[in-house]
Amino acid sequence: MPIRSRERTCRILRNNAPGSVAYDALGGQAVAAVIDSLDLPAEWSEYFCSGDIRYVSLEPPHGDVTVFGEYLPGLPENAEVSCWGVGRIALQSPEGHHAGHRYWNPLADVHTVDELARYPFADLSSVKTPKQLRAEVADLQQQGFTVVGNMSQSILETAYLMRGIDRLMVDFYVRPEYVELLFARLSEQRIAQSRLFAEAGVDAIRIGDDIATQQGLLVSPQLYRERIKPHHKAAIDVAREICPDLHVEYHSDGRLSDLLDDLIEIGVTSINPVQPECMDLHEISRQYGDRLVLWGCTAVQSTYAHGTPEDIKRETQELLWEVASGHGLVIQFMNIILTPIVLRNLGAFFEQFAECGDVVA
Repeated sequence: MPIRSRERTCRILRNNAPGSVAYDALGGQAVAAVIDSLDLPAEWSEYFCSGDIRYVSLEPPHGDVTVFGEYLPGLPENAEVSCWGVGRIALQSPEGHHAGHRYWNPLADVHTVDELARYPFADLSSVKTPKQLRAEVADLQQQGFTVVGNMSQSILETAYLMRGIDRLMVDFYVRPEYVELLFARLSEQRIAQSRLFAEAGVDAIRIGDDIATQQGLLVSPQLYRERIKPHHKAAIDVAREICPDLHVEYHSDGRLSDLLDDLIEIGVTSINPVQPECMDLHEISRQYGDRLVLWGCTAVQSTYAHGTPEDIKRETQELLWEVASGHGLVIQFMNIILTPIVLRNLGAFFEQFAECGDVVA
C-alpha cells in the first residue's frame, strides 16, 4: 500500500532514489469523483487525493482594486486583480472548459522610469509572519508532506503580465533601463521570499517563469543570461546561504532544453513540467538525470486529451518502470483541462499506478 513519505520524496529530490516515484496530486471535485468511482483500497484513494507534496505561498490571492484602479482602465467589475495589479477574467471554450485568461496589464501605459518608480509594487514580506510560516511548514511536514515554497512567475512572467509581453519584448531594446528597474523591484521581493522560505524550513523552493513555447525559448539564451538569470541566481543564493542543501525546482512550460545547463549552473535541481510533447523524457533523463529531477512528465495535451485508457496505461508503465528507474521521478498533471475524455484517462492512470505500487513503498 502507498505510504506518504517525506523521507522518500526528499531522497528522490536528492537524486538518491532510483526506481522511486512521488506524486504531486491533482485536486478538485471532478478528480476526487473519479478516484471515488474506482475500485481501489481506501489507502490508495486517500493517496491519490492528497499526494506527497504541499505548496506554501507568500502572495495574497488578490490585490486591492482601489490601489491599482487607475492603472486598469476598463477593467470589468467581475475581474480578479493580483497582488501585482494584473487584472484577469477566466475564459471558457464553447464546451465550457477552461481556456486560459484575458489579462489587463497595469503597466501598459507606464512608459518611463519615473512613472514606474511611482507604481505601487507589492510588499510580500508582511503577508505572513515568520512564526506563522514556520508553523504552517512544520504542520505539513509532520503530516508527511514535502513542502515547497512557491514563487513561480518569479521575474520575466510577472513582468510581462504587468507590462504586456509585446511591450516588454520591445522594452528590452528600446527601454533597457525601464526593464532593469522593473526586474530589480520584482527581484527584491523574490529574494525576501526566498529567505523567509529557507528560514521556515521548507524542503524546496520553486522559482521560474514561462520562458518557452513548445518550439523554443521566448528570449535568446544570451538575453536570459544577461537580464534574467542573475535575478534567479540571487533568489537561489540567499536561500542556499541559510540551507545549503535546499532543493530548487524551476518551472516553465514549453521546450526548456536550451536553458538546462544555465539552470544547473545557478543551482536548480529539478525542472517542471517537462512536457513530453516537446521534450524527450528519456534523452533528458539520460543526459541530465544525475543533476536534474524530472517533475511532471505527463502528456496532458496529447495522450490524456485524445488517447485511450490503454494508451494511458502504457505511458504510465513507461514512466514508472523506465523513466523513474535511473534517478526517481515526481509525477504531476500540470495545466490539464478536465474534459470527459481526460477524466476517463485519469482513472486509467490511477488504476495502473496502483498496480505498480512498489514505486511508492
